Formats: sequence, structure tokens, C-alpha cells
Amino acid sequence: MNWTNAAPANRLLVLGSTGKVGRLLQTSAELNPSLLGPWSPIWSGRSLATPVDLQLDADTDLDSLPKAGAVLALWGTVPGSGDFSENTLLADRAVDIASVVGAKRVLHCSSSAVYGPSMRAEENSAVAPMNAYGVAKIEMEQRLINRNKGVGAPFSIAMRLANTVGADSLFGAMKSGQPVTLDSIAVGESPIRSYATPTVIWRAVTALLACQTPPEIINVATAKPVPMHGLLDAARYPYVWRPAPESAVGEVSLDVTLWQRITGETGLVSPADMIAEWRLLQEGTI
Repeated sequence: MNWTNAAPANRLLVLGSTGKVGRLLQTSAELNPSLLGPWSPIWSGRSLATPVDLQLDADTDLDSLPKAGAVLALWGTVPGSGDFSENTLLADRAVDIASVVGAKRVLHCSSSAVYGPSMRAEENSAVAPMNAYGVAKIEMEQRLINRNKGVGAPFSIAMRLANTVGADSLFGAMKSGQPVTLDSIAVGESPIRSYATPTVIWRAVTALLACQTPPEIINVATAKPVPMHGLLDAARYPYVWRPAPESAVGEVSLDVTLWQRITGETGLVSPADMIAEWRLLQEGTI
């Protein structure tokens, strides 16, 4: 359904539609509209030259925005793209936008980077980020928790996303056409990471918007972490090994018990299925 024909309560205003994750989610939703449930997305971006429904930048008059029942904030500053402190500023702006458009909930993108090296980290596990990006995401989460205390404020949820299939550095390396260089953590063992497919992210989004008592923080990933060489093997993509530097992180994996409970899904996705979804999205890329 075109968002203009949807009741305002069923509109989902998406901020940051033109980033890597935003483009993947947009393509995923267009190829499989059932993932959206009752929601009609309004894709927004800084320029109408990109495939978006409306332009939203720093100069946009917020009162001109269409009413919506919820906001999905995909925007943010990632490594290599700018000042990490902007993540908190953008989260604040997303909540302000939600207040103006009448949205009751705002979903924000946090990251597994908050945990640092971890094995099946739970939402209440200690955080130990290894870089400024992870620190910035923790600061963003704390700001949102504080804003949730405001009377009548839209309720914010921070989704701690695992590496996203199609958007992380491994998939970027595969697009180069050259063999990928992997750190050898042990003989024949590459770094292990939790991954989230666009489908898994959409399952989280629709479930979090539907549940009566949503959490403030939730891990979003498939059920089983994956060694990076396992994904490359599934893709039949060549790779070479190098001795792992001292800074290499052997594992960052997430416990998804809460995601499973809220979505009612197992989250079991094989490396082959991850690669199949990625290739399907590549073919249908906007």
C-alpha cells in the first residue's frame, strides 16, 4: 500500500533510508511486502534524487512532515563517516520528529559494538566497547533511556544490531572481486560474528511495534553466530589467510532469546540462506 493511502496510525516514518542498511531494508520490503505487517513505510532521505518518498534534512520544517504511528531511525554515524557524537544528536532528533508526527514509538539502531569481545552477550551483559564507535552507541542508548522517563514522550527502543548481511566490511570486500583476507584466529578458524539479515531486522521492527511492553534495549541477530569463512564458503568466494594481529577480536556474538520471545521466531538462518538473501537483494537493488 502506498503510504498516502494508509491511516496515519499505520505509517512508519523511516529516517536514513539511503544508508547501507536503509537501502537493504527498502529492497527487502519491496520484494516481500508481507514483512511489513500492517505498516506502510515512508522512506525519507536528505535528497529526492535518491529513491525516497520525502526529503528530510537539517532545514526541514518538522511541522510539514506527515503524521505517522511510529518512527524507524536508521540514520547514524558509522566508522569512517564522521563524528560519532552525532549518533546521540540524531537519536534526539528522531525522538523530536516522533513527537511532532504523533508517533508513539521510535526504533533506533545501536550496535553489537557496545559489547566488545563477547560470547552470546545478553542485553544485560556488561558492555566493554573496544572503540569510540561502541562508546558513542552506549552514550546514545543512555540518552534514550533518560528521554523515556519524560511524561508523554514517545517510547524509544535501541536495537543492538549484529553485523548486517550485505552491509558489513566482509560483504564490502566481496564486492571488490578480489580474494578476501581473513585473520586466522586458530588453524582454519576465522573471526566469529553474529549476523542479522534484513528479514531478521524487519521481524524485530514489526514485533517491537506490536508488543504491549517493549524493552528499551534488544539484541537483533540470527540465532547462531557464524565464522566469517563460513559465509565465504557458502558464497563460494575465494579467501586467503593471514596471522591474526594482536588487536583481532575472535568473537562478538549475541544472545537472541529476547528477540525470539518477542517475534515468536527461531531465528535459525544458515550461512547459505544468508548468502541467498543477500544475492536476492543484490538483484533487486534500488
